[in-house]
Parts: sequence; C-alpha cells; structure tokens
Amino acid sequence: MVRVAVVIPAHNEEQALPSVLKGVKEALDGVYEYKIFLIDDGSEDETARVALENGIEVARHAYATGVGGAIKTGFLMVKEWGSDYIIQIDADGQHSPSDLCKFLDEISGGEYDLIIGSRFLGASPDINFVRRIGISFFTWLVNRLTSYKLTDITNGYRIFRAELLDELFFSSEKHWAIEMTLLASKNGLRVKEVPIEPMLRKSGFSQFHNLTMFFWYPLRAIKQIFSAYV
Repeated sequence: MVRVAVVIPAHNEEQALPSVLKGVKEALDGVYEYKIFLIDDGSEDETARVALENGIEVARHAYATGVGGAIKTGFLMVKEWGSDYIIQIDADGQHSPSDLCKFLDEISGGEYDLIIGSRFLGASPDINFVRRIGISFFTWLVNRLTSYKLTDITNGYRIFRAELLDELFFSSEKHWAIEMTLLASKNGLRVKEVPIEPMLRKSGFSQFHNLTMFFWYPLRAIKQIFSAYV
C-alpha cells in the first residue's frame, strides 16, 4: 500500500487542531497507509496534548522557530519513517483535509513531482488587499525566475515525492514556500497547481495580525529569494 507522511506544523492551534486531525483521518483511512507528524512550534497552549490524545507523533520546539523550521523538523521525522509521498497541511483549519485525495491523485499519476494548492484557481479567497498584493508580487517574481506559471506561490498546502526530499529541503525558517519552489526549479522538477477550497481560520491568529509583518515580510522574502536563487 502507498505510504503517505502528513506533516503538520502548529503554533497555538489547540482549538482548530482536533477538526484538522479528524478530517485527515477521514480522508486517508482505509485508502492509504499513512502517519501524521505534528510539530509543536513553541506553543503556549495545549496543542501538543491535543495531538498526543489523538494518537499523533509529536515533536516539540522549545521556542517558535517559524513555519519553515517546524516543517524541517517534520521532514527529519519522515526520513526515519519512510514514505512514498509527503503532504504538508496547516493546523489552523485553513486547509481543507477533503482536498488530500485530490493531491494524491495528481501526484500518483507520475507526471509531476510537486503539487501546490492554489487559492486563486477556484473560489475567490477571503484575503485582505495588502496580502493579496504581496502574494501576487512574489508569485510574479518567482515565475520570472523560473519556467513556472503559478498563481499562489506562498501556499503551504503541498505534496511531493518523498524521494525528492533532499532536493526540496530548504534552509529558510520564515519564507520556506518561496525557497522550496525555487529549489524545485533549480533541480528541474515538474510542478503543478491544483485548486483548493479556501477556508477561514477558526481560531487563533495569523502571523499577519501583527502589522509590522507587512513591513518585514517582503524584505525577508526578497533576501531569501536572492539567497536561494543565487
């Protein structure tokens, strides 16, 4: 049976996490051999306890490293377990687990190496104007640097072939999605987007609830693009 590793980075997501875990299990049970790896990135709530009570393997960071740092820890855990495919899904409920089989169907066809979810190929997502401009700019920039024609470069809902993990293993802890896509291009990997159902965060806060992020994010992202591409 195909083995699927599900990597879930989480920071203070005790309220949203149970429904995410339930959705993942409902989508994959009886269809794939799978294992969920949750990385508690310095949470100050009961995120780790909720995951453990649901029978999930948990790695805990003593402090918040960023989504990229959490995902990298998940990748190291996956390496020890072994899998055919690696899926990344957020713990905040904004990624619908019902789309998991769509990702797996696309990647199992053998035509692509990395599948990225796009909020802009389907229904219009509820994203504020400033963030939408930022996503559009960085998507345009990455498309110019690569041969891809993507619409949602910052989306964290992704699946790729586990055998390509080393080629996609990024260094960034903050802007990992951009770097991963650039690495895919540098290594000649085939990338496709699929439409995903845009979901609203059910609890907690996005990193962008802090207005200073709108200033620092683009500066850090450009620095990361330069570092990864050059």
